[in-house]
Amino acid sequence: MSKLIESTPFPRTREMIRAEIRNLGLKRGMNVLVHSSLSSVGWVNGGAVAIIQALMDLVTEEGTIIM
Repeated sequence: MSKLIESTPFPRTREMIRAEIRNLGLKRGMNVLVHSSLSSVGWVNGGAVAIIQALMDLVTEEGTIIM
């Protein structure tokens, strides 16, 4: 874990992940298929849960997230 933290230039947050995903075009009500390597994202404050929450914030209950 410490190597991952050291190799991440700045900590990523739920808000930052949400903004980056929004910039990719993700919107409310979309159906999204997600396949990702968490280590490729870098260190995220809150880990996988923060990434999932950021996705849920954008897609809302109107959409579907498949992981």
